[in-house]
Amino acid sequence: MPDSQLPPATSRLALRASRLIPHALAWLGYFGPWLWPVPVALRLSGYDLVEWLTFAQSVRDGTYPITRLDMLWPLVGIALLTALTVRSVTGPHFLRAFAVQNWVAILLSLFAAFLILPGYPFILTAASDAELRSQLVLGLATIPAVLVMVAWAAARPRWAPLARVAVALLSLAATLRAYALARQPIADIFTRPAPVGWGLVAAVVGFAAVIVVEAAMAWRLRSR
Repeated sequence: MPDSQLPPATSRLALRASRLIPHALAWLGYFGPWLWPVPVALRLSGYDLVEWLTFAQSVRDGTYPITRLDMLWPLVGIALLTALTVRSVTGPHFLRAFAVQNWVAILLSLFAAFLILPGYPFILTAASDAELRSQLVLGLATIPAVLVMVAWAAARPRWAPLARVAVALLSLAATLRAYALARQPIADIFTRPAPVGWGLVAAVVGFAAVIVVEAAMAWRLRSR
């Protein structure tokens, strides 16, 4: 049945699903296994690689100039994308709609920004630690950036799809770059290339799907 003939409720549900699933894939993909070396029980997610690569001798001696930020940029993208899903809500059901549709997105995006920060107790000395300082700065910068994206998405809903396309494009590039950088140092540790895990595939598919869905939505809005 063509979209124009779908009942309004069904059409809205389909639209929400088409937006929710790509974002969920990006979240699951980043925290799912990117590399699946032997033994099989060891699964390295994008988030795990932030720490794991610091133990790689080829990274520590400068053979591969990789930093923690290289593995964290996709998470920054996830935080900003989630913040940009906030919708402008008006009318008599404002409070209920805002609570249901927006507060979850705001809390999730702030949670992603919080995960960028160094863990406790390292965050206490991160400002004076050359290795952790840049991670601390990135996490602290992402928090207000999330809040700005939330306010902007709510105030400029017609431009939000284009912003999501831009952020998803950058996040997709950051994800592919992070994998390309991490693959060889991990292969050096285990003396063989590690197979690609489902997490990397899910993250790539998720970001790519966000681009497609939001580009279509932006085109639809501009055509009205």
